[in-house]
Amino acid sequence: MEIRKKNYLGPKLIFALAVWVTIFMLTHIVSSAEEMLTDPILQNPGDDSVIIEWFTDFEGQNHKILLYENGSAGMPTRVIKAETTLMSRVRGGDKESTCNDPKLNYGIYKHVATVTGLPKNMGRKQDKVIYKVVSDGMASGMYSLQAKAAPGTPMRILLTSDLQLKSMCAANIEKVYETVGQIDAVWANGDIVDVADRAYDWFYADNSFYKVMQGRAESKIGGKVYKGAAILQNAPMYTAIGNHDVMGVYSETEDLSVQFNSPATREYAKKKLVSSYNNENMSEEEKEQFILDNSYNTITYEEMFELPESVTGKEKYYSVQMGDVYMIVLDVSRVWKLPNLGMIGKYSEWPGADESRYGFGDFIFEPIDANSEQIAFLKKELQSTEYKNAKYKVVMFHNEAHSLGNNQIPPFTDPVGTIVKDPVTGLNMMTYDYPIEKDYIATVIEPLLINNGTNLLFNAHSHLWNRFETKNGMSILQTSNVGNSYGAFLDNSTLNGTDLTGGSEWGKRTDYPSALNPGDNYYSIRNNWKASNYIREGDPYGLLPIAPNIADLPGSVPYLASNTITSFSVFDTGTGKISSYYFDTEKPDSKVVLFDEYSLK
Repeated sequence: MEIRKKNYLGPKLIFALAVWVTIFMLTHIVSSAEEMLTDPILQNPGDDSVIIEWFTDFEGQNHKILLYENGSAGMPTRVIKAETTLMSRVRGGDKESTCNDPKLNYGIYKHVATVTGLPKNMGRKQDKVIYKVVSDGMASGMYSLQAKAAPGTPMRILLTSDLQLKSMCAANIEKVYETVGQIDAVWANGDIVDVADRAYDWFYADNSFYKVMQGRAESKIGGKVYKGAAILQNAPMYTAIGNHDVMGVYSETEDLSVQFNSPATREYAKKKLVSSYNNENMSEEEKEQFILDNSYNTITYEEMFELPESVTGKEKYYSVQMGDVYMIVLDVSRVWKLPNLGMIGKYSEWPGADESRYGFGDFIFEPIDANSEQIAFLKKELQSTEYKNAKYKVVMFHNEAHSLGNNQIPPFTDPVGTIVKDPVTGLNMMTYDYPIEKDYIATVIEPLLINNGTNLLFNAHSHLWNRFETKNGMSILQTSNVGNSYGAFLDNSTLNGTDLTGGSEWGKRTDYPSALNPGDNYYSIRNNWKASNYIREGDPYGLLPIAPNIADLPGSVPYLASNTITSFSVFDTGTGKISSYYFDTEKPDSKVVLFDEYSLK
C-alpha cells in the first residue's frame, strides 16, 4: 500500500512563505551602494509625493524602492518598482586617462519611480518616511524622504554652484553637513559638472558630482581626505543651467572635451540643414535633432534630473514653490571662450576663416531678449498669485547680474560682428563687440525683478563670494567658491580709500579685448571695440559690494576669491536669514567661520 506523507504546508501557506522569504531577502541585503553608481537621489517633491532616481552601470531587471512607513522597522510597508532608461549621451571611460573617449560607453542606466501618498510635510519627524533602493541584489543605505514642504514650514536650503570637479568640492559639502546638519533642499546654480556628457564627471572621479553630494568622494587636500556628505539621499535638489551643462556639436568620434568646446549657433545649424543633401527627406523630428546635433544641446542635463517643467522651457526654465519660498529658475547662460584676438574667442574668429570654422563669440544659448519666450514666461510668473503671495520671492540663474568677477565682462548680450582686415595677417577677420547698453540681464531681467518685489537673486559663474543690494532692497548673492577662482577686481577708490591690496586677487579684469592696450598687435583696429563696454574694476553697473558683517574675510576685502579657502551659504526660511561660512583647507584642523549673515527684505 502506498503511504502518502501529509502536506502540512498548504498551497496558500507555501505562497505566503515564499513572499515573506522574498521580502526578507530584499530587506536584509547587505548595503553595497559602492557597486551601484549612486545612492538614491530625491527629486521634485509634490504635496504628497517625491520622485526617487538612482544610477547603475548595468541594466538589470529588479529595481525597487522599499518604504518603511509609520515608524515601521524590518518589513517594508510598500515596494515600488522603478522604470529603467538608458542615458543616451553619457559616454567616456571611468578613468581620467580615458574620460574623453566617446567610443567608450559603459552604459549608464537611470532608475526612477514616484512615491505617492506621503504625509503633509510640516517639518515634523513623523512627516518623514524611511526608505532604501534595491537593484538586482544590491541595496543602498537607509535614508529619509518627504513630500514638498508646506507653506509655513521652515527650511534650511544650501546655495551652491560651479562644482565642476573642483578641488574643494568635497571639503565644502562635508563642512556644510558638519556645520548645519542635514539640510532640506539644495539650489545648485549651474556648472554642475565640467563636461556634461562625460560619465567620469558625474560618477567616477574622486570628486565627481554624485560622490561629493552623497558622501562617497575620496578627495585629498593637505593630507586630509574629504568625502562630501549624504545630502541628495535626504533632500531634493533644484538646478539651473550653466555653460558647462551644455554640449557643443555632437560627434561619435571627437573627444568629449572638444565637443563641449565647439558649440555653434542655432542659426548656423539651420543653414547647415538647408544645405544638407537629404534634408527634404527628413521628418520634422529628424530636422530638430539635426539642428541640436550641429549646434548645442542640454540632452544629458535634461535626462539626468527630474525637475519641474514649464510649457515653453521644459526643464531649462521653470518655477517651484517650497515652504514659504517661490523660486523662478531661468536659463541665463552662454558659451565661454578665451579673450584672445586673432583666433576663435570672445572677440574674434580665425583670420581668413569662413563661417564653417566660426566659434560665434560668447553667444547666448537660450534667448532672453525682451521678446523671447523665456521673458514671456518670467512676466507671467511674476504676475502669478503663487509668486505674489509667497513670503520669499527668489530668482536663480547662472550668469551674474552684479559681480566683481572676471566673468562679468563682456556684457550679457548678443555679439555684434564686424569684418575688418587683420593687421597681423592682412586677412579678413570677424570681430565681436558687446554693447553694455544692451545687456539683457541689466536692461530686461533686473527691472522686472525689482518692479515685482523679488527678495533674492542668486547668481554664480565667477567662482567667488560677493553680495550686493539694489536701491529697493533686492539682495544679489554669488556664493560659488570651491576652487579655480577667476578672481575679483575692485579698485581701492571705489570703497572710499579702503586698502584692498591684501586681497590676493586685487587688480583689474583681464578678459577685455587686448586691442585696447597701446602697443598691442591689434591696437590699430582698437576702434572696433568700445572701451566703455568693458569695465575693468568693480561692478560694471555701479553697485558697491557689501562687506561681511560678522567676520573679516582674508585680506579684509568684501569678497572671497580663493583656491584654498572655500565658502558656502545656507538660507533659513524660518528666520529669513542667509548665513555664509568659510573654511581654510590649508588648515584642516581649523574651524568653519561664520563671516556674513543678513535677513532678506
